[in-house]
Amino acid sequence: MWPFNCINFFFIMVVRQVISKYKLKLKYGGFFRLARNSCRQVYCFGSTKSLYIDTCSYGLNHLLEEVKKHYPSQSDIVLSIVFVDKHAKEQCFIELDNDERFMVMLSMYNEEKEVTIYVTTEKLRYNCKLFSCQDQVIDESDDENETDSICLSQESYHSLHSSDNEYELLNYGETYAYSKINPFMKVNSKFPSAVSFRRALNHYALTNEFEYVIEKSDLTRLTACCDDKKCKWRIHASLTQDGVTFEVKKFVDTHSCTRSNKCGNKHATQGWIADVVTDKLKSEGDVSPADLKKWLMHSYNVEVPYMRVFRGREQAYTDMYGKWDDSYLNIYDFKQEIEKRNPGSIVEIDLQTVGDKKHFLRFFISLTACYKGFLAGCRPYIGLDACHLKGKFNGVLAAATSIDGNNGMFPVAYGVLESENTKSWTWFLKSLEKAIGTPNGLVISSDMQKGLEVAITQVYPDIEHRECLRHLCSNFKKHYRGDFFMSKLWEAANTYSVSKHDRLLNEIATVSKDAILYLNENHKKIWSRSKFGTLVKCDYITNNISETFNSWVGDIRYKPVLDLLDAIREKLMERFDKKRSKVKKWKGPLVPKAKNYLKTITKNLGEFQVCRSSDNKAEVNYKGSRWDVILDEKKCSCKKWQVTGLPCVHAAAFIAFTREPSWDKYVDTYFTVDKFKEAYALEIGPMPGKDQWVHIETVDKIYPPIIKRPPGRPKKNRIVPRDEPKKRHRCPRCGMYGHHQRTCKNPAHQGFDETSTSKKKEHKRS
Repeated sequence: MWPFNCINFFFIMVVRQVISKYKLKLKYGGFFRLARNSCRQVYCFGSTKSLYIDTCSYGLNHLLEEVKKHYPSQSDIVLSIVFVDKHAKEQCFIELDNDERFMVMLSMYNEEKEVTIYVTTEKLRYNCKLFSCQDQVIDESDDENETDSICLSQESYHSLHSSDNEYELLNYGETYAYSKINPFMKVNSKFPSAVSFRRALNHYALTNEFEYVIEKSDLTRLTACCDDKKCKWRIHASLTQDGVTFEVKKFVDTHSCTRSNKCGNKHATQGWIADVVTDKLKSEGDVSPADLKKWLMHSYNVEVPYMRVFRGREQAYTDMYGKWDDSYLNIYDFKQEIEKRNPGSIVEIDLQTVGDKKHFLRFFISLTACYKGFLAGCRPYIGLDACHLKGKFNGVLAAATSIDGNNGMFPVAYGVLESENTKSWTWFLKSLEKAIGTPNGLVISSDMQKGLEVAITQVYPDIEHRECLRHLCSNFKKHYRGDFFMSKLWEAANTYSVSKHDRLLNEIATVSKDAILYLNENHKKIWSRSKFGTLVKCDYITNNISETFNSWVGDIRYKPVLDLLDAIREKLMERFDKKRSKVKKWKGPLVPKAKNYLKTITKNLGEFQVCRSSDNKAEVNYKGSRWDVILDEKKCSCKKWQVTGLPCVHAAAFIAFTREPSWDKYVDTYFTVDKFKEAYALEIGPMPGKDQWVHIETVDKIYPPIIKRPPGRPKKNRIVPRDEPKKRHRCPRCGMYGHHQRTCKNPAHQGFDETSTSKKKEHKRS
């Protein structure tokens, strides 16, 4: 028989049978055990079923019939059915072995209209004295499922029984009523800490639109009452015996006053804001304070000052990722974990010593799968660029990005630098050189970053250095304006012919000789296709591949350094896996981009006239112009074939003239599926969370970088140049630009459904 307190009191009291619906949460198939490092009794590995009964007609015999359905019909199995005595000071159970105790249970939980019943096949082996805690039974199954739900077995890898964190067990039980989304208050509700209780109380007051004042508050208790002194609403909570958990001891839920949200934002504190926006920030990333302010007004009908929202958001980031200063303490743990999970990776750390303190300065990562994949399957082309970080200590995120055979972005290395200067770029390039060396035909493309030109000259003095034409034109416009200069510059950059390039520059010189002198003095790097090398097989005249990387990581640049670097590693791991899955669906020896290019240039080849000289040589004429093509050497006098690695239209005319069935041999091997597979062949190893990293005991503590912040508020958004093209709105009705659908007077294009649009408008109005 199960021991319980004050059972005689319940026997002699008058049990009132209230005719109403009751919810019985039946837990079966599990067993009781002692919680780890605790004296609580927990129910493990069972199933849950909810029964909705009428107390007028439902009795203990009906419950026994329901229980027997879930157990084999064997005579040697003895079932014990128990529930928790909620009025007992100690954790204690009452066994349901007769109708009187069943009625006692219904009377005890008459206010809640809900009780949890536990079924086990053996008697409890511990006496009542061992249960000195004031906690209730903690169930380790999922209580949210209202239907039959089988819990994980004891042998399962994800078994809750194997958890080393006792608070993980608490979160699965019925003891805690704490919910960030919709916290509710009642007697015996428990909260992980005093801070959690205060935030939940604020949330409860805001959602129910009333004000409260705190009468007593210290480290062990909190008492609050309604702002209206005549109102009876009151709550009192205090610490439990574990010294951490807060439990509601007294609660009068009824308001006798007229409730109204008179304060507006009195209880919308910085901590409450951090609590409610955490899930939104996790799902949407970096959300501006202005957008969060609108969201709070829409969701909770509360107006909050901008700076309070800003501070609340920063506190939410701290709760999610830890303090910014602490992110540098585990920098060497992160380095060791990367090298352990990805053997051969190049990870470099640079520190700055100021007095007797060592401050973080730079970090470089080149994963084995990245740099080996680059050397094995990518063209020897690298774009260098850096974008500013949005965190507390600023800095820049530098990256070396290449391109795969399908013209996709292929990150080779990335890192964090203190700023863009010659020293930092030199350090980054030397680390990059350790990873990739100097491949044959290496080309580096860059913008006009500060100190990068000098750094490339020092580390890679003999490689081909290209300059982004878009940035060249942006600087050129500051001195020489006009559509004439811009059109000639772009034509000179796009042409593969040296003679045409020189002719276009001479046309600029006839208008302004100073313009040519400016180009020769300030833009000495290669920016025209006519001067590109023929080994890299890439004709990019801009550094857009680096801008692609910056956009790819744009939504995580607000994170602390370690979280940022680890997030990029995770994105790379997923990207490599997706590429390997994608290539399995490709058919044929060439990548899709190369296939589509060949389909495009093979159209309308009948206008070209081919005059053969031999099996591999010919002249191709088109509208008075002539080019010579050599098939076995993959050459054309237009030079496009040599630069890009893909046949030009003149070569395509000659190949079609010879009726060659296989075009694959005229395409460079960089555009084959085999090369693409080699680029993504290696896997990026997964890593555990920070709490599972091997900690390295270092003599010196790593401090945050020294902030050199200019006066004023730090800028997080890039300064958009005046001449940069902006996104134009396109009318969905007619497909034209410059107006919206509601003011469109043009005829609708084919396929546009007017009826669906009108229905959407009516729905919005309603």
